[in-house]
This record gives sequence, C-alpha cells and structure tokens, in this order.
Amino acid sequence: MIDLYQLLGIKRGATRAEIRKAYRCKAKSSHPDSGGSPEEFGALAIAHDVLSDAKRRERYDSTGEIEQAHPDNFDGSAIEVIAQKLGLIIHAEQDVTALDIGAVIERSIQDDIVQRKSNIASQKRAIARASQLRTRVKRKANGGDNALARVLDWHEQFTKDHVRKNEEAVRAMERALEILELYCFVGDRPATDEGEMSVALHDAILALDELAAIFNTQPRAAMS
Repeated sequence: MIDLYQLLGIKRGATRAEIRKAYRCKAKSSHPDSGGSPEEFGALAIAHDVLSDAKRRERYDSTGEIEQAHPDNFDGSAIEVIAQKLGLIIHAEQDVTALDIGAVIERSIQDDIVQRKSNIASQKRAIARASQLRTRVKRKANGGDNALARVLDWHEQFTKDHVRKNEEAVRAMERALEILELYCFVGDRPATDEGEMSVALHDAILALDELAAIFNTQPRAAMS
C-alpha cells in the first residue's frame, strides 16, 4: 500500500503549506521532462491532491483508502478562474506564451486574491458603519415607518451579499492555485535573469488586466 506521507517525505501532521512545498520540490525532479517517470509524477500528484483535501485526507488517515476526487461546483468555479486567465492569454495582443505561463496565471490569480480580500475588508467596515447608523436613526415624531432604518438595513444586507460572493470567489481562486500545482506547460521558457523575469511577469499581468477590463465592458453576445 502506498504511504502518501512517505511519498512526499512529510510527517503525518504536516500542514497544507508543508504538503504543497514538499510536492513542488519533488515534482520538479519527478516530472517526465526532468527525467522522471509519468507513474512517479502521477503518484506525487495524487498524494498532493488527497492530503490537501481535508475530507479525503481524514478518510485516508483512518482507513488507508485513497478516495477518488469527484468534480463538484466548487472545482467548476476554480476551473472557470483558470479558463478566464488562459482565455486572456490566448486573446492578448502581445504574445506572452514564451513566458512561464503557469507563473503568469498564478501571479495574476494571487493579485486577484489580494484585491478581493481588500474589498472584503472594506465591505465589512461599511457593514459596521451601517449597523451603527441603524441604531442612531430615529423618527422625530413618534410612530410611523422608519424609512431611513429600512434603507440602512438594505445597505447592510446588500453589502453582506457582496462579502459572501467575494469570499466564495477567494475560495475558488485558492482552489484554482491548488489545481495549477498539478499541471505544467511543457516547453515553458522563463527569462533567465530573475529581474527580467519579474518585469516580464509584471508587464504580462498588466496586459491581462487591461484586456480583462475591456472584456468586462463588452456585452456577453459580443464575447461569445
């Protein structure tokens, strides 16, 4: 029976970050393009996939069984994130395919996560303000409908809905990063100089952001 922990060279109490780091380290040398075998690389991918999933890991720890992943709506949302980034690369005016595409997509998603989390923090502050104002607003005359209180209630609920959607988006993006760990673009040619690579990635991501903004302002029919 395969010991997934031993395969990755980690302890049974390893964190998700430690699992990911161990997988990335071993995957570099085990990839077929680096002299490894498809079987070995595939086993590493399974170990990472199982141990990164709390439910599948718990079942493996208790029974030793490796439960196969079942696609769900959550993974579907994560794939949509990746699909959007790949679409932007495909349709970009500037050809960035000579870069490390995996790194470009990963950096772009990480930037999106930072932006979403910033939005969440701002929206939560707005919710707190609406709640505070709600306790202060009073009609000068007794009785009657408190219209301003209802408006503040609406703002609070509306903003809470946005927080929920942003939190779901962050979870989907984090899952997208996990999925990307299982793949590589054969023949990626990153810039040899680290500074050059950083500048190239920055320029590519800016180009993707600009293209995304253009797409987002176009009617859906025009994009199909």
